[in-house]
Amino acid sequence: MDTLLEPMGQRDQELVDDVRADSTVDWKEPASADPGTLEDQEPASVIGHYFRDAHRFSLLGKDEEKALVSALTDTLNTLLEEAEHPAIEALTIREVLASIEQNQAPLSERAREALKDLARWRRQLIQSNLRLAVHIARGHQGRGLPLPDLIQEANLGLIKAVERFDATRGFKFSTYAYWWIAEEVKRAIKRGRRVVRTPDHVVDEIRRLQAVQARLQRETGEQPDRYELAEAAETTPERVDELLGFARPEVSTATPIGGEGDLELGDTLADESTDSEETALAERDRLRLLKDLFHVLRTREADILGRRFGINRDEPETLQMISEELGISRERVRQIEKGALKKLREHATFFADVAGN
Repeated sequence: MDTLLEPMGQRDQELVDDVRADSTVDWKEPASADPGTLEDQEPASVIGHYFRDAHRFSLLGKDEEKALVSALTDTLNTLLEEAEHPAIEALTIREVLASIEQNQAPLSERAREALKDLARWRRQLIQSNLRLAVHIARGHQGRGLPLPDLIQEANLGLIKAVERFDATRGFKFSTYAYWWIAEEVKRAIKRGRRVVRTPDHVVDEIRRLQAVQARLQRETGEQPDRYELAEAAETTPERVDELLGFARPEVSTATPIGGEGDLELGDTLADESTDSEETALAERDRLRLLKDLFHVLRTREADILGRRFGINRDEPETLQMISEELGISRERVRQIEKGALKKLREHATFFADVAGN
């Protein structure tokens, strides 16, 4: 009984950190997909290599995605059952891991095994959607960032989607991932940031340090300094500075890049003429999301809302047009539309944190 009162041990914390840090792809895993696609015909370069590797992992079918998400959800529930204070805002990897760390109680063997499973499901969900990330990244070429940087930003968006996905809300993961990936890429383009590609082992070290940083901040309510971070992470203050520096690759658009100092980085970025293109992309993504959201509606609700907003039609229809075609009153059409919009708004809160992260 006394062991239950002991604080969370180093072994348990490492298991939690391993789930977060495990964002690398095991390229040695056997491929089940035929890689004979257009992307595999890219030149022998970093990009071509990435495309070939990404196609080693099969896209999940509907039933496969459902099974994987179900396994992930069961694992998260197992971890909550093993926690003393399982109150969380959403059943996500991020929330559950934070709850375990905040609890600071030692983990049972069942919880430790569940953490190992969680790392595996997380990795598989990332790997099986790498093609989606590449597809979205390629759709945003020519807007201020080179393709390798767009791909890296797309991968970051994919990882965020995996860590924030709550299957209990009723959405498909692919819908949620598409939204997160596209938003991450578009934000990077807007910042005009060139991503610094860091070796995998350094990325893992950064993630571990960030996990320690977040834990210390939760425990003390204050941002830890470099010395506190170094002590908790068992490294040196100098190494802390290096890692945090790697984690902040943004460069000022005022950085001079011309030989005489007469040219700045901002001069090479996309100008305001790209705004219309970005607006069109955003509209396309919103339309795709809206279509995917329709699965929460009844058939008649989806039909009426689609007519009113002109989805899969040449133009929107008026209340009178819908009333005459469906043989119901205009007021009834209005009521159904109002109820459908309310239902969509309630479900769309699932995506609300995208804009702020």
